[in-house]
Amino acid sequence: MPSARLRVARDPALALVVRIFVGSVAERWDIPQAVREDLRLAASELFSGAVEAGNGELVTFEVSSGENGIELRAEDVHPHGVADPASSEGWTGRFDLVRALFPDAEIGETVLIRVPVPA
Repeated sequence: MPSARLRVARDPALALVVRIFVGSVAERWDIPQAVREDLRLAASELFSGAVEAGNGELVTFEVSSGENGIELRAEDVHPHGVADPASSEGWTGRFDLVRALFPDAEIGETVLIRVPVPA
């Protein structure tokens, strides 16, 4: 399964880098335009929330492709020390947007988005 990984500091200036990374990897794997845009938006929201939460750790985004589709994994995006980031103030709208785009997204310490790609 091919994959690409990006680790970035929680710096608002790097938000565009995250969007470009997710979009370009998805484009390289011929992911449909609409799905690419949704993945870019989800990654952008997750990164923005991580920047707002602070705590200095790096944020990791990994995009992988397999037989059944693609997967976007975002690590260390949650507010530091919060057991359930989905219930944290300020994160609710961001996670609602991610869930609206990807209803089966797994949201916790790591956010996992799986997208089946039709043959």
